[in-house]
Amino acid sequence: MAGLKRKAHHKSRLGCKNCKLRKIKCDEAKPSCSNCRRRQVACDFTAGGTPQPSLSPSGLNMADLELLHNYTTTTYLTLADNLILREFYRTTIVQVGFDCDYVMRAILAVSSLHLAHNRRDRQDHYHTLAIMHQQAASQTAMPLLLNADPDSARKLFLFTIMTNYYALGWRHAPGDTLFLGSGTSGGSGAPSEFPDWIYFQRGTKGLIELAGVPEQGPLRPLFTFAGERYMLREVPETAVPSAARARLEELGSVIASRSHVAADARLRHAYALAIEELKKSFLQAELLQRDGSGYEMMDAFIWVYLVADDLLPLLRVPTYEAVAVFAYFCVLLHTLEGHWWMQGWALRLVSQAYEILDEEGRLWTRWAMDEVGFIPPTALGRM
Repeated sequence: MAGLKRKAHHKSRLGCKNCKLRKIKCDEAKPSCSNCRRRQVACDFTAGGTPQPSLSPSGLNMADLELLHNYTTTTYLTLADNLILREFYRTTIVQVGFDCDYVMRAILAVSSLHLAHNRRDRQDHYHTLAIMHQQAASQTAMPLLLNADPDSARKLFLFTIMTNYYALGWRHAPGDTLFLGSGTSGGSGAPSEFPDWIYFQRGTKGLIELAGVPEQGPLRPLFTFAGERYMLREVPETAVPSAARARLEELGSVIASRSHVAADARLRHAYALAIEELKKSFLQAELLQRDGSGYEMMDAFIWVYLVADDLLPLLRVPTYEAVAVFAYFCVLLHTLEGHWWMQGWALRLVSQAYEILDEEGRLWTRWAMDEVGFIPPTALGRM
């Protein structure tokens, strides 16, 4: 036995710390292993949680320059159709980014996702850059949210705008953790909670209220545009025939007649407000379609902003009524399907709503599900 040679041991000892702690095999891919990329965490193969910069002989960080060039020449065009918004994304937010590291990193993260979407042969590379920039931005910005003042609130507001695009543009594989976390409802173990970018709007609302509507400065054009779009919602409903309005009125009547809603003034107010504002959102979308104006993410998220304090907590629970109302909102999200960052979201969220709702709730939302092209699993089985 003593003469036998010991068999060579090929087990890697160079795996990243995350994989070692989880006691799983690390593929040692650089700059981030596949396990860390999938879980969207910083891999210690990168220095200090950020990718090793690709430096030119002169010391320039070529990777970041590529991302900024892509953003200012291409990505900004994909974030909005309106020329005012495009100019804001092309110049104003970048200028703020030069003075604010976490805003600039959030911009580069979105640009990275855009490149990952278009350059599938280098998708992992750009995904890694996106994760690292967004994590670095979040580590700086999130603590500031707790002690924001009017000046920092404006910069944090821009950070939340880009973070919305990042959360929407990230493509999640089965088993991935949704951006900013996701969970289950009521201890049932069912995948019933919606992604946290929806609830992130409550923080955005707080920042706007803290910063106030600017009367001058770089953010004024953005808020002026938002005010003009908001006023479209105040046109008398009778001026524009709407199938959505009729369906929402039916939904409102059904919800108001439910005994537990009728007995709770808070619930009655939350659902009535959400449905009334959603009717206005559909009216706005129809008016914009009539005059050929593009429907923007800002237009859709006005509704989320208005119901953030009343409906969103009920969506967290979630209640059948809140989920049914939200399914109608997904029809508006479907209007944005042509943008790379919104592709598939409306169908994904409606599918999730279908899984949460009971048979009665599914009947309430049949129109919304048809509008986004959702085919229930039972119907698929009969095809």
